[in-house]
Amino acid sequence: MKNNFIVVNFFRVTDPYSGGSEVSFNFFKNVPSKNKKLFQYSDNNKKYKNVKSIYIKNTKVQKILNLRKLANSIKSYCKNKKEVIIIIEGASWAGYSFILFKLLKKSIKNALFIYHSQNIEYLLRKKKNNFVVTYLTKYFEKYIANNFDIFTCTSLQEKKIVDKLYQIKSSVLSNGLELPNNINSLKPINRKYDYIFFGGNIDFYPNYDALKILVKDIMPIVHKFNPTIKLVVSGNKSLPFNEDFLINASFVSKKIFLQYVKGASLFVNPMQITFGVQTKTLHALALGKTIIATNHGIAGIKINNFYKNIYKTNKNEIFAKLILEKINSSKFNKNVSNYYSKIYNMKNIVKKFFMENNLLN
Repeated sequence: MKNNFIVVNFFRVTDPYSGGSEVSFNFFKNVPSKNKKLFQYSDNNKKYKNVKSIYIKNTKVQKILNLRKLANSIKSYCKNKKEVIIIIEGASWAGYSFILFKLLKKSIKNALFIYHSQNIEYLLRKKKNNFVVTYLTKYFEKYIANNFDIFTCTSLQEKKIVDKLYQIKSSVLSNGLELPNNINSLKPINRKYDYIFFGGNIDFYPNYDALKILVKDIMPIVHKFNPTIKLVVSGNKSLPFNEDFLINASFVSKKIFLQYVKGASLFVNPMQITFGVQTKTLHALALGKTIIATNHGIAGIKINNFYKNIYKTNKNEIFAKLILEKINSSKFNKNVSNYYSKIYNMKNIVKKFFMENNLLN
């Protein structure tokens, strides 16, 4: 009897518009089975194959109020299905997953539950939120870690932290990529000036912190010695900065995002905190870029030091110096691109995870 796979998201992931939505949707697409269904909250009524969307306004209150409706929809789908595997995407607040699990567990008794984590949420909340939210997040995430059948993390580095924090044995399920077949021939976006590129929605506060450091601390040093270099940023309708060297590419399609990355002289990622492999950095590696990043900006990535295309520093002054030194680097290294495109291919990553955890029958 074949397994039936259900993937659950608490925000729209179809037509991906962020790193989190892209990881979640590409994961679903690459679940190696025809017996699969995606359930998601959505801010539009567009129809998709094998997708059940529950239309809501994208607010925390609406998400909580519609959890029972979501649970009932999943229960209805599971009726008369004996082998069910429910994969809850952990790119949203752990509280939603906790409540949904409680609503489903008794009704779908033989279901296997998997938590697909994209970061260690408690540690992120600890840096941003108040004590109450942080405490509740840790409680929910710990409960999930100890009661789901499988709890995943994005890297071996993250696994060590999760296993120690929650006293479990988690499974590694790395973030991965789905790239267009013509990636090598993709036309870069070129400008009359050299530009470095940073991508990320600043509603996710680690992205905001990284951008603020770029704009206020790093780029002024760069501009002092080379005023022609620009900083191009994507993923935001507007930015709370107006420096002359800053160019907002706004929200762009995946293709245009890749074209910007390919056309950039350098890819930069001065993240100050992150838990989870950064998909934007993976895209830069898959496009053969020279990268300047903090340790957090490349956390969890399996770096091949043979290629010498990644430069690390946590000091703003050195970060700026590296930009100035490496601004004339090759914009595309085919060997780097081939290497990272292969090891971070989402299809291969998902298939390996399913096989290692005996999820296929």
